[in-house]
Amino acid sequence: MANFKYRVITPEGKNKTGSIPATDKGSAIELLKSTGNTVIAVEETGRFEGKIDLSFLKPGVSAREMSVFCRQFVTLSSAGVSIVRALSMLEEQAENGALKDALRELRLTVEKGGTLSEGMHRQSKVFNPMFASLVGAGEEAGKLEVAFDRMAIHYEKAEKLRGVVAKAMVYPSILAAVAVAVIVIMLTKIVPMYADMFDQMGTEMPAVTRALVDLSRAFSRFWWILVLLIAAAVIGFKSYAATPAGRTRIDRMKLKLPVIGTLNRKTSCAQFCRNLSTLLGAGMPIIRALAVTAETLGNEIYRQCLRSAEDEVTRGSHLSGPLEESGLFPAMICNMISVGEETGSIDVMLEKAADYYEDEVTAATESAAAALEPVIIVVMALIVIGIIAAVFSPMISLYTNIDAL
Repeated sequence: MANFKYRVITPEGKNKTGSIPATDKGSAIELLKSTGNTVIAVEETGRFEGKIDLSFLKPGVSAREMSVFCRQFVTLSSAGVSIVRALSMLEEQAENGALKDALRELRLTVEKGGTLSEGMHRQSKVFNPMFASLVGAGEEAGKLEVAFDRMAIHYEKAEKLRGVVAKAMVYPSILAAVAVAVIVIMLTKIVPMYADMFDQMGTEMPAVTRALVDLSRAFSRFWWILVLLIAAAVIGFKSYAATPAGRTRIDRMKLKLPVIGTLNRKTSCAQFCRNLSTLLGAGMPIIRALAVTAETLGNEIYRQCLRSAEDEVTRGSHLSGPLEESGLFPAMICNMISVGEETGSIDVMLEKAADYYEDEVTAATESAAAALEPVIIVVMALIVIGIIAAVFSPMISLYTNIDAL
């Protein structure tokens, strides 16, 4: 028997939360419905759930939280709850501060006579352009629930992919952190200890050992300068990347890097297929869908390609043509889009392509992580062996001279 926390609308129309014991989630839902409640959400509670709030460590709104919001909105809307009332209820239930504030502003916009999409465009930090545009298309076509349902699926796919990438990079990240820690400890603790010993013995150190000792002493005394230089480099890089020319140059370089370039290409293709499929499936015209999709992609080179494709489609060309000419999209995607254009099912073909390339991204991420592990280990081993050799070479020379006497 497990406990499940729930959120329901009672037969009297009141919002209610609580927990209920049941053998599984389905049984909990049936128990709640048996008393006339409209179920909004049911989740199994963990042993330590709700005891520690670490949300301040992760600012913003996660894809999972957005997915839950979309599902809850669809449930409330299907139950006949008005938009303002639904937003008010979801605002009260929201645990994420950023989402709660965004929902409050969204509710105020609708209360003043605005539309959901208008409010979402104003809250772009929480509701991305794709979400706002899709909701706008849903409002125009009278398919608001379809738009939210599509976005729920989109966020669920994004969260699943993010989880896979994060999991694959855990071990390489730990290895890199350990490597840096080992090098810092050797430079600040081990090398100075032997340097003092050499000074007391009056031993003349080889050039490599002297250089290592000088590096160790400089690092121990002026480490803050290194920190400032790294911080300045990071700030400078981000500032350059924020400019149009810098962003274009950096994103083009990302596509040419070994291993990482392939991963970036597959990620951009997966994003393109998933986002365009979501927008077209909700009934958005293809030209508008291309414009929105271009803004949602993370790589500037692919964004520029889609803007050019949008111009070509506006002139009457098929989408598959300019995409194939760009050389950025695999033949499989171009062929599937071509088939979709002939059969009138581009969104379906793009969805299948998105599923395929999301699996490819997962495989490519795992391959990249697997390739990084031995590289980090070898680099760390070479550095440590070099430090040890530099430290012990004068000691070996000293012992050799003593034996020769």
